[in-house]
Amino acid sequence: MIKHISSRLIWLIVAVGFVLPALPAETQAASWYWGEHSKFERLVIAFDTPVKNFTLSRTGKNELTFVTPQKQQAVKSFKPIKNGRLIKSSKYLAAPKNTKKSLRIRTKLNGFRFKTSRADNNKIAIDIYPDRKGKFTPVAKKKQVPAKKIATGKKPSTKNSAAKKTATVKKTATPKQQPVKTASSVAQKTTSPAVKKVSSSKEEKRPFFSADNTFRSPVNTGGPEKWVAKQTSSPAIPPVQNTTPADAPLAAQATKDKAGQQPQQTASNTMKEPMPPVGKVTIPEKKLEKVVSSDEAKTEIVWVDKDGNEVPAPPSPERLLNVAKTALNNGTYTEALDIYKELKRMPTLTKKQRYEVLNGIADTLYAMGKDNLANNYESIIAATTEAMNFDLKSPKVPSLLLRLGYTNLKIGNVREAGAYFNILRRNHPKDDLVPSTYYYWGEHYFKEKDWQKAADNFQYIVQKYPDTSFVREAGVGLAKSLYQLAYYDQAYQIVDYVGKRWPRFYLDYPPFLSQMGDVAYRLGKADEARTHYWTYYNIDPDGDDADMVLARLGDIYLETDEFEAAREIYEEAVRKFPDRDGGLVSLMRLAEEGKYDTPTISDMFSVFDKPYSLKPLEIYSKIIEEHPDSRLAPLARLKKSIWYLWNNQHPEALATASSFMEKYPSHELVPRVKEVAMRSFSVLTANNIKEENYEKILQIWDDFPIVHNQETKLTPESRVALALSMWKKNKPSKALKVLDPFFQQLKIPEYSEMGLNLALSVYVDNERWSDIIDLAHRVELWELKKESKNQLDYAVALAYENLDKPDKAVDLWNRLKSIEDMPRAKEAYVNYFLSRDAERREEFEPAYKLAIGALRSFKELAAKNPKKADNEKIRDLLSSLVDITERTGRADEALEWARELSLAVTENDPGYAAMRYRIASLYKKNGDTEKWRDILTQLATADPQSLYGRMATSDLTTQDLSKDASSFSPTGRL
Repeated sequence: MIKHISSRLIWLIVAVGFVLPALPAETQAASWYWGEHSKFERLVIAFDTPVKNFTLSRTGKNELTFVTPQKQQAVKSFKPIKNGRLIKSSKYLAAPKNTKKSLRIRTKLNGFRFKTSRADNNKIAIDIYPDRKGKFTPVAKKKQVPAKKIATGKKPSTKNSAAKKTATVKKTATPKQQPVKTASSVAQKTTSPAVKKVSSSKEEKRPFFSADNTFRSPVNTGGPEKWVAKQTSSPAIPPVQNTTPADAPLAAQATKDKAGQQPQQTASNTMKEPMPPVGKVTIPEKKLEKVVSSDEAKTEIVWVDKDGNEVPAPPSPERLLNVAKTALNNGTYTEALDIYKELKRMPTLTKKQRYEVLNGIADTLYAMGKDNLANNYESIIAATTEAMNFDLKSPKVPSLLLRLGYTNLKIGNVREAGAYFNILRRNHPKDDLVPSTYYYWGEHYFKEKDWQKAADNFQYIVQKYPDTSFVREAGVGLAKSLYQLAYYDQAYQIVDYVGKRWPRFYLDYPPFLSQMGDVAYRLGKADEARTHYWTYYNIDPDGDDADMVLARLGDIYLETDEFEAAREIYEEAVRKFPDRDGGLVSLMRLAEEGKYDTPTISDMFSVFDKPYSLKPLEIYSKIIEEHPDSRLAPLARLKKSIWYLWNNQHPEALATASSFMEKYPSHELVPRVKEVAMRSFSVLTANNIKEENYEKILQIWDDFPIVHNQETKLTPESRVALALSMWKKNKPSKALKVLDPFFQQLKIPEYSEMGLNLALSVYVDNERWSDIIDLAHRVELWELKKESKNQLDYAVALAYENLDKPDKAVDLWNRLKSIEDMPRAKEAYVNYFLSRDAERREEFEPAYKLAIGALRSFKELAAKNPKKADNEKIRDLLSSLVDITERTGRADEALEWARELSLAVTENDPGYAAMRYRIASLYKKNGDTEKWRDILTQLATADPQSLYGRMATSDLTTQDLSKDASSFSPTGRL
């Protein structure tokens, strides 16, 4: 049975058989040249036209034979290329010879290996390698099993045998042959493993000599170019061990020897963070095609391209897996991924092979995207999850779980990362990768500046897994975290532990010396710190920490009063590292002639009060403008704002402080910056309050939010000025908020009483009576001046009256009544409320006098400023006088007060009808019934359904009935 692999229709098989014999002779002449390489020499045979097929075999101890199988393509001329290098200088090759149908290629070596490759369709490259240990033994010729005769009984001609193989498939049939499948069923596009071709009915000759150290591969003479370009020389590349690459995470390297000793490690100058494990492992883009026919007798696979031309078989899955692994290990990830993806589409893979393919894809995608996890997250997670779920009992599951957790953690998916890490810990508690989960958490928290959680995770590794492969790095992380937490003693113990357990660690990782120096410096161990710093600088004078190490050395010399040495170190740092933090720090030290890393306003004022005071400003501006991302930029902004404050440039100081808050809202220097801002704001408000420029004060407040929510830090004068400005600009609530800190502390002379009076005015204006009572309780321990005491008592009494608690206000009103120089407005209200109290107690004489005095005061105030006239109190007093005089039997005087009341109450007033009804009753008491009747008639006519309309109607009716009844009385009266 002959099996052809193609996606073409069945008729294509026949077409190929007729087309190939008609091919014209192509290769008529050839030339050659050679080249020398480091490990081999290359002979290149260049033909005039493309060569469809050839064979190269070893026919002697030092001889190769090159054959073009097509008889029409025999080489008719063969010569070295012009201007080519002379073959005499070759160490391995002799000049090739033409024997018409073949080329003999001789070598100068008895032990050699060779391989072939093609640069294009008309160039064949032959590489010769020395192999001194290789053995060369003759191999006896073996007869191949003859192919089963075809139906016609004729043997196919050797001429154009490759073409006729294809043509024969269509014509061959046996009684047991299966029916020919339709085109749709036959056309199966696949890249299944290659199957060796069974020779045609006529045996092909084999070379008599064969060497077990020879490696070669078939050459594609007409198939897809990429199969040819990517073929390797050996038909069976040895399997590549699945070793962990150099850049794999520390977790993947966590192994121990049999004795339980810590494996030797090396590290670069910059500590590499452990990464999840990644295997190293691309695929021809064009796929071969095959046409399948069935024959019970035998199966022959003929590989053809899209045009039906026979091409060599593709590599087997085993070989492709080895190629993919090699590509991954060599860092050619695109090639590896292409091969793995092509393998994944093969339906004939074994379970083990598919497992390797899925893991290879996951490893390759991670290797390609690990430096940019955010943009490659979905592909990495999908491939890793697929590989893991394929075999959940695989020993690689822990490493895949670790990768899933690590990838999620790095892009901020904290909850997902925690879930994967927990699964790894729970399902594989004894796996060597478990400690790495704590290490990654420690790294995460350290970057998030959650020093305590970082320290907890690093410490857990040191204590729980002291023999893990990266306990050393965990110790370094623990020391850094403790240092950030200001636990310098504990940090010192950790670096001492790391230094003693790995005494040569600093050679692999010099920054550890800088860390040891920092801890010692914090503990006041200047000599020890200086030793560590100098050791680091001598080992790595251009390292990442070299600039700051020089600056710290200068600080040590400065603190030990070695000023010249300090100056030299600072100048060296500025010269060598002008744009790094250490150089900028040193430049700042030289300008300020001292160390001011947490400067106070007084400290910097003393620095600026020198002849070179402009120089620091220039340095601060340079750092801010040219190095905005430097760690010194916040300090430079603070010092610049203090400089403006010292120079009385308060708007500039506020602007600089505000820019600091916008860029570094959580910086440790924020309290110092706010202090500068409040100092400048206080000066500005004091200057503007003198000019009563309340609008300017509010504008400054609104323009610089840095002063907001800092009312407690305002100077008393600024607080009063700001509150007064807000009250004047109709912002009472904000004014009270600014004033509130006054009432949370002991009295501040002058300013506290100013704040109290202002707060009372705001409360009274806004009728916040309960707040007045509360304020009085808060300041009851204050010793107030007479004016302030009167102001407070007046407001409290007024509050009790409005809260309907007049009994609590009486004593306050009586005390205020005794004050001689009481303001007219307040006197009016004092008399008013005292009059009401006397009337309630039916003390009509004092009530009458107090009401007369209050009415007079309210009328005077209304005449002076009609907008502030309290007409409601005037009506209340007139009504009270009517009641008092009426109840005391002075009806005529009561009528006079009633007439005045009628002038104060308009017809639209809700009490107008009641007032008119009362006047009518007073007229009746004074004997003027006609006037009484006129008023009641008006009330009854105007609104007969209202209360006073019905009362007027009732009174009139009663009067008429009484009048009618009196006519029957003997006296004429009832």
